[in-house]
Amino acid sequence: MADIQYFSGLPEVGVVPRAPHAGPLLQHVYEQEHGRGGFSGKVTHTYHLYPPTNWLPGETRHLEAWAPRWESPLRPLGGIHHALGVAPQEITDVYRGMARLVANATCTMNVTAPRAPMEYFFEHHSASMIFFVHEGGGTLETTFGPIAYGKGDFLIIPKGVMHRFDLAPGPQYYWMYESFAGDPEKSEAPTTGRFLTHSQSDYKFPRSLATVNESGRFEVISKTDDAYTRRVHPTHPFDVIGWRGDYLPYKFAVEDVRPLVADRSHVPPSGHTIFKLPGCYLCIFTVRSVEKEGMWLPFFHRNLDYCETLGYHFGDFFSQGRRAIVGPGMVTVHPVGLPHGPKPSALEAFMSGRRGEIHDEVAVMADFANPTRISEFALGLSHPDYMSAWSGYTASPKFAYDPARLDDVRAIAERLAGARDGLRPKGE
Repeated sequence: MADIQYFSGLPEVGVVPRAPHAGPLLQHVYEQEHGRGGFSGKVTHTYHLYPPTNWLPGETRHLEAWAPRWESPLRPLGGIHHALGVAPQEITDVYRGMARLVANATCTMNVTAPRAPMEYFFEHHSASMIFFVHEGGGTLETTFGPIAYGKGDFLIIPKGVMHRFDLAPGPQYYWMYESFAGDPEKSEAPTTGRFLTHSQSDYKFPRSLATVNESGRFEVISKTDDAYTRRVHPTHPFDVIGWRGDYLPYKFAVEDVRPLVADRSHVPPSGHTIFKLPGCYLCIFTVRSVEKEGMWLPFFHRNLDYCETLGYHFGDFFSQGRRAIVGPGMVTVHPVGLPHGPKPSALEAFMSGRRGEIHDEVAVMADFANPTRISEFALGLSHPDYMSAWSGYTASPKFAYDPARLDDVRAIAERLAGARDGLRPKGE
């Protein structure tokens, strides 16, 4: 019977006792519980060579103005669309250079373009974080083991998980979303099942554990609300010899998103949701086939409950058309209630029947529940007149006032009254 193998009820890596809080191994290692919901929710146990509380006395202190752009003051959005240019790249690390763009009561969107190594470890005590790697790569070092990442990856770092970014050579540019009221949840619908728009089997959790037994001075920075605190340990924090649990960091590649498409209708943005957060949902527009008979552009719309942000990662976004103001690395902010939709040249292409076969693009959309505000830092990146991107609707003769238009449209509607889909059951 020795050749029979089993799965454990929880993932585990390395050296762990037979059960949490029990067994003779706990007389030789130090167990630490990472727990949510007052220890009644998701939990992971790590087993350390040294006590996690062995910080040096007299070395702990608050840090003033440690990441000032992360705390950039917020302003009401008002009824103006914004296109935010690429943030300047300064010689700083992932968190010292973090900058807030928009925020509501439970979530934020931030941007960082690190060019310097992290000489410290970091813990966010107020929020779980979702990074999207627009450019660059490296290794995310965590308490639970390393995670290699690259362009097009999401990195999910749950609240309180100690980590450090080890950057690969070359430019780096990330969008980061904070969730203060709960961890991201995979979006699922009863009508589509567990495997659209992606599967949990696409999540990559750390499994390689490289225990570090090293002495020195190891600085840990923690963030709680807008307060930053420093402490110093005499032993390396990644002294973990094993862990067990389901509260873990992981990565998820955008190429593993399998988008919903429909030949005879346009799938609304919510159909492309991958993560749900309290007060926000995160969607991916990715490479997909173009609708054959449905409208392949976004319809004009007013989002009456959410502020829409869209980070442009790759390709020619289908709603922009020619002479697009927005390009890769930029972010658009469309506030609650203000109408928006395809730019004039994109609508002209649709109305003239110039339909392609593939939407060759990747963009990350995060919709923030009302009220959402914009930061002063973001306003400094705002294109001076993004609202003019729709000016063709007043300047182009195709869309200009025509005294005969009402009669023309009525005549067209009468002529098309019996029109039916080409893709329909035969004999119907």
